[in-house]
Amino acid sequence: MERTLKVYVYKEGQKPIFHQALLKGIYASEGWFMKLMESNRRFVVRDPRKAHMFYMPFSSRFLEFALYVPNSHNRRNLKQYLKDYVNLIAAKHPFWNRTGGADHFLAACHDWAPYETRHAMERCIRALCNADLRGGFWLGKDVSLPETYVRSSRNPLRDLGGKPADQRPILAFFAGNMHGAMKSTALEWLNQSSMSVFR
Repeated sequence: MERTLKVYVYKEGQKPIFHQALLKGIYASEGWFMKLMESNRRFVVRDPRKAHMFYMPFSSRFLEFALYVPNSHNRRNLKQYLKDYVNLIAAKHPFWNRTGGADHFLAACHDWAPYETRHAMERCIRALCNADLRGGFWLGKDVSLPETYVRSSRNPLRDLGGKPADQRPILAFFAGNMHGAMKSTALEWLNQSSMSVFR
């Protein structure tokens, strides 16, 4: 029995969409995941035949930066770009084809990532910051990746954590649109509790 998980990181794909990590801001979770995975010497193997899993190192944020036409409301080209990438991987390596991508994984934090990866990468394990079931998150297969706002790429842990719990006057904070069943359910629960809810 193997004692250490072995991961192969695909070399295919060009910057900025592949192999380039955004290490600051709200999408930094996917960037730090990529940076730490690609530099890992304990789990990452050079020979893909020795791997148990396969990492597809792309940035959903850089995919949007590079390919989305502002105000077009059309993301089909982003989805097609990832499909072309999967086809390249499948043509060059036998690993995708033997499982249909079920032993492949990715990390993506942009809100559009569930849509962009839903078809070409549907069998992959997706670590997504957007865990909205209606948006394409699959319970039992996908993993929720915490979205963490990183203010400094040189010191990513700076300003994380905050005050101890007994010194916090606010239990929870949410800003954004009310989309997704979980947000509506949480708001209903909060309205029925003795907590103050501000909109």
